[in-house]
Formats: sequence, C-alpha cells, structure tokens
Amino acid sequence: MGSKVLAQKSNNDDWEKHVPTENIRQGYQADKPRNRPKRKVIEYIYVKDSKDILYGNPCAMEVTRKMGFEYVPQPLGVPGGMSINEIEKHNMLIKLKLFFTKGPFWKLIVKKRIKDCATNSGDFVG
Repeated sequence: MGSKVLAQKSNNDDWEKHVPTENIRQGYQADKPRNRPKRKVIEYIYVKDSKDILYGNPCAMEVTRKMGFEYVPQPLGVPGGMSINEIEKHNMLIKLKLFFTKGPFWKLIVKKRIKDCATNSGDFVG
C-alpha cells in the first residue's frame, strides 16, 4: 500500500500566485487609465540657430523639459521645413501657453538656469 502525503498550503501562497507582478497592492489594476503613470506633454519652440540654447547639453535639456518645452534648431530654407510665418505663429502659441502655465517670467527663469548649466558644465565662455 502506498501512503499519501498531503502538504498544507498557507493562505499567503494562494493570493500571491494569482496577482500579476506589476500590481503593487491587491485590487490595483494597472491597465486602467487613472492608474497609469502621468505623461508630460513636451512642446517645441523652433529657433533659427542654437546660439544660446545649449542644444545637446543634458542639463539644459532637463531644465527646458521640466518647464514643458524643448528648443529645436530649425534653419530657414530647408526643403520640407516650416516657413518663417509658420514658425512664428507656432512659437507665439507655445510661448502664450507657457506664459499662463509657468508665469510671466518663465523665459528669464529658463535663461538663468541654462546659464547656470553652462557654467557648471564648462560650456560658458566669457
């Protein structure tokens, strides 16, 4: 005759087996819109040259992204590019949005922080 061995399961083993790994707590559903991580919309401000924007500097990119925009060099006369009127209209709307969301002195704050980034990273001359 064979003997049967039955092991007892603890209650903890049952619910952990059925809970997906991405869930933090029981009953939390990661696929619902209200539970997903919030994404920040990054707007673009087009500039003719990258003279004072420190394009490519990680610190300066982080500063502008925290404010909700990013500078993009857009030389004039590029085939398929935007015309000067389209660029000015687009930039005016984005700057107006920043005026109301970040305050009237958003540009001064960004310039100061970019200047600090330039001095800290060694990009500042003069």
